This record gives sequence, C-alpha cells and structure tokens, in this order.
Amino acid sequence: MKHVLFRKIFLSSLIIALILLISLEIYLSSVVKDTYLSNLKDSLMIQAKLMAEELPLTFTNNLDDFCKRYKEKTGARVTIIDSLGRVLGDSDEPSEKMENHANRPEIRDAEISDVGSSIRFSKTIQKNFFYLAIAVNQDSDKMFLRLSLPLHGLEKAMNKIRMRIVIASLSALFIAILIGIFQTRKITKSIEEITSFSQEVKTGDFKKRLFLKEKGELGDLGKNISDMAQELNNRLQQSEDEKRKMEAILRNMSDGLLLTDKKGRILLFNSSIKKIFDIETNIEGKTIMETFKRAELMEVIDKVVEGKKTISREITVTYPKELSLMTTATPFYSHASTEEMSGVVLMFHDITRLRQLEEVRKDFVANVSHEIKTPITAIKGFAETLLEGALDDRENAFKFLETIRNHSERLNSLVSDLLTLSQIELGDIKIEKTTVYLDDVVDTVFTMVKDRTQNKGLYLKKEIAPDVQEIKADRNRLIQILLNLVDNGIKFTEEGGVTVKVISEKLKVKSEGKNSELLTLNSQLRNFIKISVEDTGIGIPKKHIPRLGERFYRVDRARSRELGGTGLGLAIVKHLVKTHGWDMEIESTEGKGTKVSILCPLS
Repeated sequence: MKHVLFRKIFLSSLIIALILLISLEIYLSSVVKDTYLSNLKDSLMIQAKLMAEELPLTFTNNLDDFCKRYKEKTGARVTIIDSLGRVLGDSDEPSEKMENHANRPEIRDAEISDVGSSIRFSKTIQKNFFYLAIAVNQDSDKMFLRLSLPLHGLEKAMNKIRMRIVIASLSALFIAILIGIFQTRKITKSIEEITSFSQEVKTGDFKKRLFLKEKGELGDLGKNISDMAQELNNRLQQSEDEKRKMEAILRNMSDGLLLTDKKGRILLFNSSIKKIFDIETNIEGKTIMETFKRAELMEVIDKVVEGKKTISREITVTYPKELSLMTTATPFYSHASTEEMSGVVLMFHDITRLRQLEEVRKDFVANVSHEIKTPITAIKGFAETLLEGALDDRENAFKFLETIRNHSERLNSLVSDLLTLSQIELGDIKIEKTTVYLDDVVDTVFTMVKDRTQNKGLYLKKEIAPDVQEIKADRNRLIQILLNLVDNGIKFTEEGGVTVKVISEKLKVKSEGKNSELLTLNSQLRNFIKISVEDTGIGIPKKHIPRLGERFYRVDRARSRELGGTGLGLAIVKHLVKTHGWDMEIESTEGKGTKVSILCPLS
C-alpha cells in the first residue's frame, strides 16, 4: 500500500519514455531513409544523364556491352528499354532473354514525366532495388535509360542507425529512469508524510506540525495542510468551549428548557425539566404527550408551527407538587434560512412564588383593611355620638371615651406590629447575638404579664434545666418572642396557666437544600436548646396548625378581636425565630392546650 503511488508514477513515466523513444526511433529511421533515398536518386539522376549523352545513335544487336561498360564505372545496374518496353541492353542479364518492361512503375512514370523511380523486389536478382528511369530521345524514337542499385547498403546503414538510436535511447531511458526514481521517491516521500500527518489529524491529534523538505507546490501543499490542521484545531477548541458553555448554561438554568421538532418529539432538555416534573427516566426521543400527558402543551406547539411566532401561556402542574409555570414557546431555526422551521423551544418559568405573593398581597390588603376598618368605625361612631350631645352625659361619655381609647390602642398595636414585621422582612432590624441568661429573660417576661395572669387567676411557671442557663441571642428580640408566646397563652387560657421550659436535647437532623429539616428518626445528631411555651388553654384544631404564623390568620376571629389580638403576633415570632437561625414547632390538642417550641442549635 505504501509503494502503490511510487509504482504508479514510475510505471507511468516508464511507459511515456518508451512511447517517446519508439516514436523517436520511427521518426529518425524514416528521416534517414528518406534522406538516403533522396541523395541516391540525385546521384543516379546525374549518372543517368551523363550516360544518356554517350548512347550510340546506332547499334546492331543490343546494347549489353554498353551497359556492362558503364556498370563498371558507376557500380549500378544499367538497363536500356525502348518505347515499347523491350529491353535493348542490360548489364547483368542478356537483353534478349528479359521480359517486357513496359509495365514497370518507373518506366510508366518516366513515360509521363521523363523521370520515374520505384523501390521493389527484383525477381531476377532476388533483392530489393531502387530503380531510376529517365526518358532519352533518339531522333524521333524515345528510349528509357534505367539505373538500379540494391538497397542492402541502405538496410545495413539503417540497421547501424537503429542500433545507435536504440543504444542512445536505452542510455537516455536508463538516465531518465534513475532521475525518475529519485524524483518519484522525493515526491512519494513527501506525499507519505502528508498522508501520515493527515491520518494523525483524522484521529484527533493536532499537536504535531508538518514540515516538508520539498519546495515548490508540494512544500506549499504541506504548509497549507499543516496550517489547516492548526486552524481546524482552533475551530474545534472554540466549538468545544462553546459547547461546554452551552451545557453549563443549560445545566444551571433554573428554568426548564425543551427543544422539540414540529411534531412534538423531544430533541433536547435540561436537568430543570426533570426537577419540575419529577421525571427520572430519559425522555429524549419521546413525544410531549407521552412524557407530560398535557394537551395544552401540544396545542401551543401546533400554534407556533402554524403561525411561526412566539406564544406564552400559564399552566398549572399538580404533580409532584402544585406549581404555576409560565410557558413560552418560540420557533427554532437550525439553518440560516428563516423559511423552514426546524422545531420549537419551550421555556418553563416557575412563577409559583409570584402567584403566592400575589395571593398574600391580596389577603394582606384585605386583612389590613378589615382590621383597621373595625377600630376606625368604632372610634368614628363614638366620637360622632359624643359630638351630637352624649358629651353632656358624663357617665356614658366616660364609657364612650374609654371605648375610643381601647380601639385607638388596638389600632396603634396593629400599626406597630405591621411596622415591626415590615422592618424584620426588610432586614432593618439587625440581630446582635450576645450571651443571654435565660432565667433573667423569663423573669422579665413574667413581670410584664404578671398583672394579667393575676386578674385571670392563672399561674406562670418556669422550668430551666441547670445545664442551659445561657444562650447566644439578641436579648430584646428573645424577650419579644417569649412575650408574644406567653401573651397568646394567657389570652386563650381560662384555667391553669403558662409554663416556660428550657432543656438541652439531641435531635437528629438531615440537611436538604437551603433549610434544615428536623426529624426524630434521621442520621445526624446535633445539640439543641429547646425553649417551650406551654399553656393549658382551649387548644387549636389540627387543620389550623399549618397556617399559624401567617399574617392576620386567626383560628377564632371574633374571640381574638375581643382579646385585643392583631393577628400578627405569631407572624412576628416566626420571622424573629427565622432571623436568629432557629426553628419553631407547634403542637396542640384541642381542649387541652398548646405547646410552641423554639429549637436553637448549639454551634
């Protein structure tokens, strides 16, 4: 395989050289032969003309003696023929025995143009002869003088010439072969280097460079191929970099991305699609309907294919969890032409949080409006009553003013709680953790609510374990947390009281995502300080427990308003606990009481 090219070039050159040499030999032989015959004809012509002048005017029997005498002088056979073709004299044969020569080619030509020549085989002498005949006029009679020479001299000369041509040709051919072998080896070696280099490039090895010793076109070819390989390597590297960038972008996109053909068959997808729709298998090559079983997605694709324009639509997903997704479908063109569409790109943007915030905003506006409207209406009503004449009724006027004051205090508490909650959410309230003594904090809270518990006949109890006398926390915010929880316990407790417990506990924790999920049957043990506020009140139905901590959410709205609650206490507690990096748990049994626990991890 390696020497195929060499053999092809060498054999082609050899065949061409042989054809040229054979053609040259034929051409030279023809030229030499024609030259020799031309010279021979001219020589015989001169001799014939000189002999014609010496022809006797009269003769008795024949001219054989005349012919023999001149053959001795010229060396050529001499023949004299009359106008009828009879041989009158011949230097080699008796003339009377020779046949009629009227039909000889040279005689016929001489009869027409006075000179004739031919080359033919002589049956008499059994050799190839060159014949030259001229017309000689004798008085009124016409005769022909013919000279002839055998061509064996020509053949010998031609053989010598051919031998010399062959020797020269073989010598030239040998030299040409040597030069051809040398040049062919140089060319094939360069081509083999180019072939070897191209094989390495084919396998992906772009590190080597091609340097040819050969100059000229092959050198330029080698340099161009080497430069092309380097450029190809650069292009492939750029392509790989772009591919890695695209893969990184697709992999890290929070939005789901799908690329389908015009019939809805999935060509490409990113990992977010699997997370959004809880897909574990490979969906490439499957159809939209087969994978998601959602007819609206297929309708979107059909509309994009039909109209060749971007379409957006909001869809709701209920499994594995309820999500609101903004789906955008865009035409995809794989080629430069924008006439033929290749497929559709589907983007799924999760707007669940946005929708939830919209609902929270609506509920918040409605709840704030409702909460503010009640005290404002009461204040306005009693103020108008006083202005219309009730001011003079001192006994009722005092009650009306007391009611106005209570509602204004409630309104002030509502605004204060809203401001506090807003500051926490905006990060305006900074948590500065210091060493806080729990016994001191609990006593401070109990002092603040002592009068209310005494009025209701309730007890306040603290149970602080000896090994957890202090904690890292913001003292004022911790007091605010416990005050809200103890205050809630007092509000909804008619008999018994409120107990604050502080213990050290080991819990098993599993970290998943951004938040830590506290579980009792998990893998990793961590130390916690558990602060519990437990009452013996009316309790909370289980269905309400998940919503505790939402703004303005109340289990019993009427009772809560009567007790002066704003519906924001637990929301404030929840945000302050979260800001500390703690967790909160709520346990309740209807009719027996409620327990709110704050889990503070020890670093």
